[in-house]
Amino acid sequence: MASSPAAAAVLCSRRGASPLPSEAPGPPLLSPSSAPRRSRAGARRSVFMSMSTGDASAKPSSPRRFAVLRTGHASDYTERTHGGYGQMLARLLSDGGDETWDIFSVVDGDFSFLDSGYYDGYVLTGSAADAHATDVDWINRLSDALVLLHRRRKKLLGICFGHQILARALGGRTGRAEVGWELGVKTLHVVSDQVSQLYGLALPSALNGMESHQDQVSMVPPGAVVLASSDKTKIEMFALGDYVLGMQCHPEFSEDVLIDIIQSRLSRKVIEDGVAKEAIESFEKRKPDNDLLRALCKAFLKGRRA
Repeated sequence: MASSPAAAAVLCSRRGASPLPSEAPGPPLLSPSSAPRRSRAGARRSVFMSMSTGDASAKPSSPRRFAVLRTGHASDYTERTHGGYGQMLARLLSDGGDETWDIFSVVDGDFSFLDSGYYDGYVLTGSAADAHATDVDWINRLSDALVLLHRRRKKLLGICFGHQILARALGGRTGRAEVGWELGVKTLHVVSDQVSQLYGLALPSALNGMESHQDQVSMVPPGAVVLASSDKTKIEMFALGDYVLGMQCHPEFSEDVLIDIIQSRLSRKVIEDGVAKEAIESFEKRKPDNDLLRALCKAFLKGRRA
């Protein structure tokens, strides 16, 4: 079924727009040519952020190290303009200084992060894969690895697929959503008091996030609390103690990245015209609160040492 002229016109118009000023793509954290490689299948990319912190006489703190576990490949457009999902999250969450961010492509079988020394936190990216799949080797290995890291009391932040695989690995449940695709900018209903109690961060009771998923968490792990919901997704965020935070939306996305995903799915007939049109129109109705979502991720990852 060909896309309708109306949907195609909206897509072309939005897709050609420049990224929002606050979300314009920055320079890649790493250049592919300079990144050390662990294997042909999965590269470990590393960067040491050595920006001045101001007072040279101040007592230096121990460097912080973070690992991004890349669970999916971005489109050619997103790889070319933003460096892919791993670099997008590292760029979003890095504060420079003495921080080190390593990227491990677990989707390509790189699990060397398990023997790569101490990390203050691990961040899982989004993916087109199904977190509930039981017949995919790297997904099963990742689930086992997350159980191990949780037992070691490591900080684990999951975005979209990462949010879902965390729930599955730690005893919750995820699967295909009965409501179908959720695409575009959606309003999240936040349990602000709980967020404040956990992270000392004041968030409004409603904020907007970019969504791109047809799977969702249907049950949180034992002991976890729900931090946000939306009209179609009852578990938009969950926390498990001080060490796990799952987030269904994408604070690392800019408008052009999500438009590219929508356009690709429409052209491959993965979604219908009406779904694409509604998603595109959501950008006119709501502005993503990426700064607030980023602040939440940072408060979780860096607010307290493991």
